[in-house]
Amino acid sequence: MRAVRLASVVATTALLLAGATACGGGKGGNDPKSGDAKGSDAKGGDPIAAALTGDPKAALAASALVMQKAGNGKVSMISPGDAKGGGTGDADWKDPGKVSVDLAGDMGAKKLKIRVIGPDAYLGGDDAALAGKHWVKLPAGNEAGDGFRAAGQMLNPVVVLTVAAQSGKLSKVGQESLDGAQTTHLRAVEDTSALVAGMSALPADQRQAVQKTLEEDGKTLTFDFWLNAKQELVQYQEYGDTNGAKDAVTVKYSGLGKAAAITVPAATDLGSEADLLKLLG
Repeated sequence: MRAVRLASVVATTALLLAGATACGGGKGGNDPKSGDAKGSDAKGGDPIAAALTGDPKAALAASALVMQKAGNGKVSMISPGDAKGGGTGDADWKDPGKVSVDLAGDMGAKKLKIRVIGPDAYLGGDDAALAGKHWVKLPAGNEAGDGFRAAGQMLNPVVVLTVAAQSGKLSKVGQESLDGAQTTHLRAVEDTSALVAGMSALPADQRQAVQKTLEEDGKTLTFDFWLNAKQELVQYQEYGDTNGAKDAVTVKYSGLGKAAAITVPAATDLGSEADLLKLLG
């Protein structure tokens, strides 16, 4: 999606993360026939694995509870838009009203950072590009800032899983090996407006901005989820009806409950919005 890809929302400033590595992350992909379709539906009598091979709605709802309990984790975003860049870091979704994300990605030889803490979004760099400062705060209404806030919401697995569980179009694709682990691959198709409505912690004006950003990919979204035997969400892919699966973005989760603390950049380390291009120069 444009919000998660983090490139299109900032194209006018030639911003960050022109995309991450080509869409991948295992044999699952976007092809329902890929991966280990034969799998092992609860081989060995594992009750959790058995639950995952059953009703997709129950499996997604159960995974939402598992991810809510974890509260945070390591995240990685992969986009088909660029063969080199990347976006990895930490996310904290314990408080739905203050979802926080801290990601670093490459743009050429420059490493840039995105930090979202509740309604506030920041763009930063490793080098002191702003007269000794390292961050620029992007206010509400700023196109890049709105895109980053949308990305922060889309990295909240509890919202994504919960809304998907309520979707009227759910299916089980199959059992697949992903990064060496056996997973259950589920699919949900839902209206973009339903997903945004599920972001109830956001003020109305921010939900409108998020919906506008997401609808650039389409009015209908397709989500593919990979759940492991612990009912943890280890990966999801999303794409809209505008460009289809070839434009899918992948989000990976790991290190659940072990994310680093995400803090607001110090006021003394903030440059002005007008100096944004200096950070990218």
